[in-house]
Amino acid sequence: MLYDLSLVKTHVRETVPISDFKLSRRGLLTSSAFLALATATAVGPTGAWAASGVSAEQRLTLIRMARDIYPHDDFLPEGPYVKVVDDVLKEAQSNDETRKLVLDGVTDLEARAQKIYGQNYVAVSDPNKREGLLRSIELGAFFQKFKGGLLFGLYNNKELWPKFGYDGSSWEDGGFVDNFDKIDWL
Repeated sequence: MLYDLSLVKTHVRETVPISDFKLSRRGLLTSSAFLALATATAVGPTGAWAASGVSAEQRLTLIRMARDIYPHDDFLPEGPYVKVVDDVLKEAQSNDETRKLVLDGVTDLEARAQKIYGQNYVAVSDPNKREGLLRSIELGAFFQKFKGGLLFGLYNNKELWPKFGYDGSSWEDGGFVDNFDKIDWL
């Protein structure tokens, strides 16, 4: 019988005093990190992007699309791209027009990728093929929304200027006569 409680009654349980448990700082931090990760996974997606109606997979598609629009894979981390995408999704959370634009746009992009390559946009490994997909939607409002957000989110971000070799406004520094050849990524 599966629920035979007589087995439980006959089993003697040995108790261990609490003083025998030793927890180091490293063990506490590891346990806490694991608990936080497990809780986040169990609760589900959080943040502005979840409230905008975009799934985790669609968010990854938007981040990949952002990196494909302005590719700086060799020296720019993913964080600035994620921030721009999350800013647009935060706007979509409170603006129904933007929410519809984003949801319809990412659905259309995924449908095009499935139709042409038989896989999701993120799964298309060739950047030239992904560029072809983006060129097919580049005149639409969805693409232009992210392109404009990326333009200002990346190139108008003072924290990223050193990565681009840009020292800032020439007005304060007296011009770029001495610094003209510092930009090596062009």
